[in-house]
Amino acid sequence: MIKTIFAAAALAGFATSAVAAEAPKKSFVYDGVTYVYTTEVKDGVKTLRGTAANGKVPFELKVTKAGVSGTFDRAPVTFDLHEVEHIDSKDVISGQ
Repeated sequence: MIKTIFAAAALAGFATSAVAAEAPKKSFVYDGVTYVYTTEVKDGVKTLRGTAANGKVPFELKVTKAGVSGTFDRAPVTFDLHEVEHIDSKDVISGQ
């Protein structure tokens, strides 16, 4: 499920530059749960930091061409980008 939830955010382009100031928060809703996060790209690694379930579940994911690793609810997670399922646009509501 984690793989599906973060598909839209994790697969977003690697071409953005590093963030100097506080990054704007992004959010999406999946299966009734709101995920709020910031992204930062540094040295080819995209980092997503945020919370789910109204701030109750913290997560930090590092996305590279090799895969995704990090923590979700303080538990370690790791998966290949090939394992990520794409989310249909009807399932995700994006906003800021």
